[in-house]
Amino acid sequence: MWLTVPDTLKNLLWEGPLEVSADEVVDRLEREWRAQGTKDSVHDIIRDLPTVSIGLPETWPLTQIYPHKKMPPTLRVKLDESDFYFVRMPCSFRPRSVKSRIVWARFLVNLLPDSARQQPTAYDLHPLGVMQEVKRNVKVSLSPSLKFQEVEVGVGNLEFGFEYPELQPIISATGAGEAKPMWDYSETKGIAVQGSKWMHMLVKTPKGFKPVRATLDLAADVEVQGFKIAMLAIRGREQSQDHLTVKLV
Repeated sequence: MWLTVPDTLKNLLWEGPLEVSADEVVDRLEREWRAQGTKDSVHDIIRDLPTVSIGLPETWPLTQIYPHKKMPPTLRVKLDESDFYFVRMPCSFRPRSVKSRIVWARFLVNLLPDSARQQPTAYDLHPLGVMQEVKRNVKVSLSPSLKFQEVEVGVGNLEFGFEYPELQPIISATGAGEAKPMWDYSETKGIAVQGSKWMHMLVKTPKGFKPVRATLDLAADVEVQGFKIAMLAIRGREQSQDHLTVKLV
């Protein structure tokens, strides 16, 4: 089964403007701008900070999209020992003013253990790294070791995979094999972080482990008038513990 990444993010889980990570940052910037003779008000500009969206993740049991009988023997052995789920997660970044731009953003996932402390992990992630050129029509499949691998346009007899219309640098992911994977997006050649981003994760769980839950977070650095400001997508989550929690399975 081949899955194509959608052009737009449709099923929203959360949407809103980025907010300054700490209130005192605004006051400090206001003082620095005044000392430099900047006429714009920090308070005016932060009202037009970029908007971000986090989409509802999509999850498929691996055996649903990659028939068990068509898997290589080595892969079938792994599925006899653990359950695997293919998870797609989207987010998007939209500027609202030419005076501010996102220069870096991080999408974080925290896979939660159950009451018995059994822990799901991100067995593999994609994209792991896109460093130089824009990649278009990228096709990805699974190797016999259950690792994502990019394949040629002619997919031949491959039974499972997915395709991105485009991948823009700079992207780097960390946390494969762990419970807290993350993707970092950075500007390149003066092009800010913007548009829809799609991330894929192969989740490994103990046999019969359900439900599979995770928390999602998004942080960003926004440059305004040459100053870099740390931002959060969901303000105050540390204080209220109001994490953006989703059920994956």
